Amino acid sequence: MDRFEEKLLTALKVEPLKAHRPLPAGRPAAVLLLFGHVRVTEASLETVEPQLLLTKRTESVETHKGQYAFPGGSLDPEDHEEQGLITTALRETEEEVGIDRSRIRILGKLSDLWTVSGYVVTPVVGLLLEPIEDLVMKFSPHEIATAFWVPLSTLKSDETYRQESLTYGPNGDQIYKNHVFQVDEHRVWGATAAMIRDLLDRLAS
Repeated sequence: MDRFEEKLLTALKVEPLKAHRPLPAGRPAAVLLLFGHVRVTEASLETVEPQLLLTKRTESVETHKGQYAFPGGSLDPEDHEEQGLITTALRETEEEVGIDRSRIRILGKLSDLWTVSGYVVTPVVGLLLEPIEDLVMKFSPHEIATAFWVPLSTLKSDETYRQESLTYGPNGDQIYKNHVFQVDEHRVWGATAAMIRDLLDRLAS
């Protein structure tokens, strides 16, 4: 994963392709885009394929019921004592899927993103320090219905990604582009898909 880690570090330094604009006010929150790897042997050569962790929220959570997301949540006051939103992302990952923060190396952050639920989310990017095969996850039964790893090559595929035009506003006359990743039966969209798109664009630049 050393070469991929270098690519991620370079990508996180890339300026967003879209011009910066002020975000609406919102409650601070953070999520963790966690990359892991599995070992694949081809032609007697061991290669490493990066994979991204996604979760599906339960129907009993307060917001974004049943949607696909990254582990994360809102900033707690005590999170300021360490690294702020990075601490938030690591703590929520421990609570939601049972991955201890000692098993994760943080590489950086993507651009903040405002959500319609009233949060300003900081996407934190990290690497799992052990192979996925060695990891046993334990889901929070209230928050997480399931979690799964998606190969980066799948997210990069033109067959996986598309854009949809959605309308919003009081009169339904405002249009925005919604990113969608269709991974088997999993339809990943909204803020989660926008974060994935941001990272893929940086990796490709």
